[in-house]
Amino acid sequence: MRQEKTRIDWLDIAKGMSIILVVIYHTLLYHDFHEIAPDLYARISGIMTPIRMPLFFTVSGFLAASAVRAPWRDFLSRKIWLLIYLFAVWSTARWLFFHYIQTNALLPAEGSDPYQLIEMWWAPNTGIWFIWALAIFMVATKLLSSAHHATAVAIAAMVSILTFGEHLQIDLFTHRNVLQYFVFFLFGCWYGKSVVGTITQRPLLMAFGGFLLFAALYLLRWRLQAIEKGSWALLSSIAGLAWLCGTAVLMSRLQPVRHAFAYFGRNTLPVYVTHVMIVSLLVAAIATLVKAHAASGYVTAPLVVIVAIGLSLAIKAVADRSGAGWLYVPPARRKRQAIAA
Repeated sequence: MRQEKTRIDWLDIAKGMSIILVVIYHTLLYHDFHEIAPDLYARISGIMTPIRMPLFFTVSGFLAASAVRAPWRDFLSRKIWLLIYLFAVWSTARWLFFHYIQTNALLPAEGSDPYQLIEMWWAPNTGIWFIWALAIFMVATKLLSSAHHATAVAIAAMVSILTFGEHLQIDLFTHRNVLQYFVFFLFGCWYGKSVVGTITQRPLLMAFGGFLLFAALYLLRWRLQAIEKGSWALLSSIAGLAWLCGTAVLMSRLQPVRHAFAYFGRNTLPVYVTHVMIVSLLVAAIATLVKAHAASGYVTAPLVVIVAIGLSLAIKAVADRSGAGWLYVPPARRKRQAIAA
């Protein structure tokens, strides 16, 4: 029984790690635009690039396994409808924010044309893309459920390598991301149970071995140029997953750390959908005050990350208490949850 509890805890911790890495990434992007990004932070964030989204999608795939096995009617009405609803609500919220409140420094066109609210369904161009991708991944995984699993994963891995390696010329980053990251969701959904058991039993080996392999691959690619880019990206993601998942198991054995990171992991949605708007406002205000002094970023970047995560969670809490919980859950589902409670 204790092993099952630890397993759930460390999966939440791993997911929490991924959202923290994403917030750090976006914070540094906005700092860089305003020329106040510390070089050290930017380098570290760049090193973690092969891990951020693969970690999120692998854990998401594992957690979605039971939903994918459900009958089509339940699958579409419960899981896919929720993702469609959230994508519509938060894409619209972002469009309104960047149209009326602030221009998005990184994507100035966001919020400039109402047609974007239609085009987003096949060509999203914002940070909300991950919800759109999750819906695609879940439907594709269910459609492939009768296929030979190992063959399907191998094909998805080849597509990932070709896309990471820029052998497939795809202009829009969201389309590239779908092809790059589908293999991680698919693997997590189909093979996650056995892999989770192995990591839970041998966390130190996974963490240490994954870190050493990740470091070796980094040296091979960026220092020696001795490995093809696409293969490097996929192998680095796998090594990074072993490293951080093993670390997550070890962290789950420390109660204060377990509670903090697991909480983030169980509440990734509010952070994902709101943090960019918060970060863009905060960094613009900071840049006005510090006047392009990059050294200040060593202090302001961590503060922005902490405040953005905290405010995102606070906004969700206020919404739940003020009748705006529909921002995160469809009204009909909230009603069913209230009746069940």
